[in-house]
Amino acid sequence: MLTAVLVFAVTYVLIAARRFSLLHIGRPAGALLGAVGMVLLGVLTPREAYACVDLPTIGLLFGMMVLTGYLREAGLFSAVVWRTLDRRWSPRAVLGGVVWLSGLASAFLVNDTVCLMMTPLLCALAEASGLEPLPFLLALATSANIGSVATLAGNPQNMLIGMASGIPYREYLLVMAPVAALCLGLNHWLLLAVFGKRLRSGPGAEASGEAPRVKRAIATRSLLVLAGVVLAWLLGADLAFTAICGAALVILVNRISPSKVFRDLDWPLLLFFAALFVVVGGVERAGVVAALRAWLPAGGGAAGIAGFTVVSVAASNLFSNVPFVLVAARWVQGLPAPRLHWYLLALTSTFAGNLTLVGSMANLIVAELSGGLRVMGFRQYFRYGALVTLVTTVAGVLYLVLAFALWPG
Repeated sequence: MLTAVLVFAVTYVLIAARRFSLLHIGRPAGALLGAVGMVLLGVLTPREAYACVDLPTIGLLFGMMVLTGYLREAGLFSAVVWRTLDRRWSPRAVLGGVVWLSGLASAFLVNDTVCLMMTPLLCALAEASGLEPLPFLLALATSANIGSVATLAGNPQNMLIGMASGIPYREYLLVMAPVAALCLGLNHWLLLAVFGKRLRSGPGAEASGEAPRVKRAIATRSLLVLAGVVLAWLLGADLAFTAICGAALVILVNRISPSKVFRDLDWPLLLFFAALFVVVGGVERAGVVAALRAWLPAGGGAAGIAGFTVVSVAASNLFSNVPFVLVAARWVQGLPAPRLHWYLLALTSTFAGNLTLVGSMANLIVAELSGGLRVMGFRQYFRYGALVTLVTTVAGVLYLVLAFALWPG
């Protein structure tokens, strides 16, 4: 058990720190070192390590990456962003467009992908229109995180929860889509309340740029395949296999070489997941998770739910939400009202990503891609992130508790 805890601790230090002056490795490589350490130090055998990797979750991630890769290749999303964030709109309208477009898109495309595609365009349009970039960058990062809670395919931790809990896609959507809409509305209101007086166009409002070109045939076919995948999920089809079928079909119907799409896939994220499965599997096999159960909030009442929420938000920021969900999934099933706690875990681990700049990969993508503007550092983010996390988490938890009290089935 001690060996497993030490490997676990070193792995999460590598994940959280991301880079050291003497050890230039990222999160995926840190997780890989932890997985190898679990085997070399005798916590797991190689066969046990292979068995720890949850292939359905890896398949779901891969399938969604391919689908979004073809939409990106078609230029569709960039074109939609351009039209929504057109500089002829008022600053308040642009802010609203950022909130609701990024939130809605993140429900069906992974939130990291949405931020990756929207940030460069948003920066260019803010500069062209003379707008202060910070409110719009904050709107993008926080709304992408909030909107992603609406479906089981919105972010990586939801995918893990979907596989571990067995909750059907349709049921999850019916429960969580209203929560996402409510909290996106709260985020929109908070942004206007905090930054309303700073939403003014500057002297660069006459500048313009070229709208992205759309490859209509690829865009149409890819959207039809994505719609088919979502429809199959709503009808109860297996999440992972449906996503893989969608990936195969979108490659087939577009009749172009997928090599560019494959090159642009986030392979390090797939490695990160696979390695973390091994690290967490080693911790569980050594008995660490079972030993921790006695220390975790277990009550089904108000105090237990409040404690669960605080632990989830804090641990998701301390360890990152994906590793925390991997561990938490091992003990949620044993809590009172496990179905409610699965939804609480999805909500709190997702909304926790808005607390700090390093709380989610989506935040880091926005910060890194807008680095040239030098407007969104840790402190600038935290001043707003703490507020939106508190308000949306409290509202979301209260909604779920009330909903399960009224409709316990």
